[in-house]
Formats: sequence, C-alpha cells, structure tokens
Amino acid sequence: MSIIKRVAVLGAAAALLASPVAAAMTAAADTPAAGAAGVSTTVSSPPSPAEAEAAAKETAARLAAQHIVDVPVSFTVRNTNGSKTGCRTSGGIQRISGHLTAPASVLSGGKRAVTLYQHGIAAGEWYWRLDVPGYHYAEELAKRGHASVTIDRLGYGASDRPDGFDTCIGAEADIAHQIVQQLRAGTYTLEGKPAEGPGTAQGFDTVTLAGQSNGGQVAQIEAYSFGAIDGLMIMDWTDRGLTPEANTRFFSALQSCMAGGQPSRAPSDPSGYVYYDLGPDQFRRGNFHDTEQRVMDAAAPHQNRHPCGDMSSQLDSVFTDLEHLGSIKVPVLLVYGDDDARVTGGSAHQRLFTGAQSELVTIPGAGHYATMARSAPSTFDRIDAWLDARGL
Repeated sequence: MSIIKRVAVLGAAAALLASPVAAAMTAAADTPAAGAAGVSTTVSSPPSPAEAEAAAKETAARLAAQHIVDVPVSFTVRNTNGSKTGCRTSGGIQRISGHLTAPASVLSGGKRAVTLYQHGIAAGEWYWRLDVPGYHYAEELAKRGHASVTIDRLGYGASDRPDGFDTCIGAEADIAHQIVQQLRAGTYTLEGKPAEGPGTAQGFDTVTLAGQSNGGQVAQIEAYSFGAIDGLMIMDWTDRGLTPEANTRFFSALQSCMAGGQPSRAPSDPSGYVYYDLGPDQFRRGNFHDTEQRVMDAAAPHQNRHPCGDMSSQLDSVFTDLEHLGSIKVPVLLVYGDDDARVTGGSAHQRLFTGAQSELVTIPGAGHYATMARSAPSTFDRIDAWLDARGL
C-alpha cells in the first residue's frame, strides 16, 4: 500500500480512536450483537444457482404481468470528488451498472419522476432487487406507481471495481450527482429494449435521491454539495447514532484496510477491499430483525467486500455532514427500524435538517435492513404516500 493510502487509513483510525465511541467499541466486542434476539439462529442452505436463476425468472415474469418495465441501464461517470467532504480519488472514467424499474404508464406519461437509490456498505444493488415476492423493493414501488433506478455503486457488484483506495465517500456522492444529471438529460444508456415503454433513454423532470445505511450518507452529501435533487430519503443512517456494535465492525474492518485489504472478489481482482461483517452470522445478526428466514437466506449469499477508501473517508465526512445538513432545502424523509442493531437516534438526526421540511418514519420491529422486515408492506405504503404527497 502506498504512503498516501496508508496515511489516509491511519488518519481515519486515529480519529476513530480519539472519538468517544472508542471505549464503547471495545466493550461491544465481547458482547452479543444488539438485536440478536429477533434473528433466527437457524442457518439454512442458501439458494443453489439453479434456484436463484428460477427465482429471477419468476420475478421477471411477475413484473411483465404487471406491465412493469425492468431494464438494465448504465452510466459513464468520472471518479472525481467535487463534494464538500474532502477525500482522494483516481479521476478515472468508470461504468456504473443498474436497472430502471417503473410502470410502463409512468415512462410514457407527461411528467416523469424517478428515485435513484444508493445501497449501504455491505450491500449492493441486490438490496433493492431481492428475488423474494413482496420484498423486491423496486417492484413494490412500481406497483404503487413509482419509477426507481437502482445501481451497484462504484466498487460493488456489476459496476467497475477499481483499487479500493482509489475512491471515497465524497466520490460516491459526486458520482450520484453525475447520475442525477444524466437521468434528467436522458444521457444514460439502456442496455436492453424494454417490452413496453420507450426504446431509448428518457429524461426525467423530477429526481429524488435515496440511500440506505451509509448510502444515506452518500445521498445527503450529494444533497448539500450539489443541490440538484427534488427530494431526499435517508434510510437507516445517522451521523451521531451509530451503535457500539456498528463501530466495532467498522474498526475491525479498518484494521484489515490498514494491512492493504483484499481483492474485491477473485484473487486477480483489484485489492483494497474488506468485509464489514466477518461471516454470515454477523451479517444476519447485524442487519435483520423480525425477518422471514427465506428473506435472510436469499440475502446472505450477496454479502460482499467494499472499498477501503469509502471506509477510511467516512468518519471525517460525518463532521462535514454536521456542518452542512442544515443547508438542505428539499423535502426529507427519514426511515428507521426501531430494533436496528447499528443505527439509533433517528429523531436527533432529523433535527439536523433545520432548513428542510422533514418527516420521520419509525418501523416497529424492523432491523437495519428495515424494508426486509415482516412489516415491509406498510413501509412501502409510507414511502409511497410521502412521494405522492410531494409529486415525487
């Protein structure tokens, strides 16, 4: 690892050790994860490749039957950081992959609105596209009349995966802004021809930005840095409410980054990546509460490594957030599970948005992956109502 990269990681480690959460992190390392009581300890077999393929086909058939367009899209972006939070990037040209999911009637209508979704640190686009009926987020929002663009962020899944130290949380916000601009202008690329709706990329009049977990931090950085969105949704993220369990996971992963990290996926892939959770048990206990076994079984195989640059720049970005969140003017929706093992203090976070009209939704019984709890249908309804009320 280069001197510049090592200094960046060591700086994050030093800041974290000097913070008030350090002692709590040490204590939490020897205690069970919060929320464990609401998670099944049964470890079922993950779906086989054949079962996963069959589930994907069932999803596709279900969407088609409901006249929902679901087409791959891609965005050509530059890995730069023009946000208000400072961190280094490579500056290279990158490809971001995702999907556009929407009722065909919305894409063919007059005023077009879309929400761009940013996943969290241990997730990927799959978070919004889980092949379990009733829990495929993009499908459920389309059934309620809304268009969604879901992506793998830089360093994740089907998107480009550069050296994990060559990007950062500010770059993720900058890339989100570039995608917002392309959605407005219709300059993104359709990777396939939808069965219904326009056969070429269409521009959107209204763009809302949403993020789950540290994807919520990405979304709010974009909002106060560029101001080019019409609405903001923050799910399962607070700047001052990360639990000792979450900070323990963070510090453990940061230590791996200090040693250079690991390849993103295969041994020949770029390095500088790390797992946030050490194994499927931590992943389940940290993210789920009051969740069906079939949902956890479908999600667990998707656990992935994430870029060390995102992690090493995250803490400094928290202080930037606290300085600038009050400048956000667009409507803000905040969504939290009240049995989240990793995030607390939704009301306190809401109070930071002093310049915006904000609404707080607390989901009884839900964990960090709040939209995967048994209460998911009512959560989808609340999000639908908030979007509808604001013409988003």
